[in-house]
Amino acid sequence: MLDQARFSLGDRVKLVADERQMIRIHPNQMALTYEIIRIVPGERDGEAIYHIKSDREPHMRAVDEKHLAQA
Repeated sequence: MLDQARFSLGDRVKLVADERQMIRIHPNQMALTYEIIRIVPGERDGEAIYHIKSDREPHMRAVDEKHLAQA
């Protein structure tokens, strides 16, 4: 069970590359700053899942905690 999420609602974050290259992130996406708009109930592989949104994109993204860093 998830004890505590690393990020909070409203936090500003950046995407980080997946070391195993299983999820490809375009360099333009890595340059953006995103806001945490929802912490998804539950967990995946022991990590929180977040909905994030950038002012420069029209859609939200669902991202595992390991793919985020504080902006």
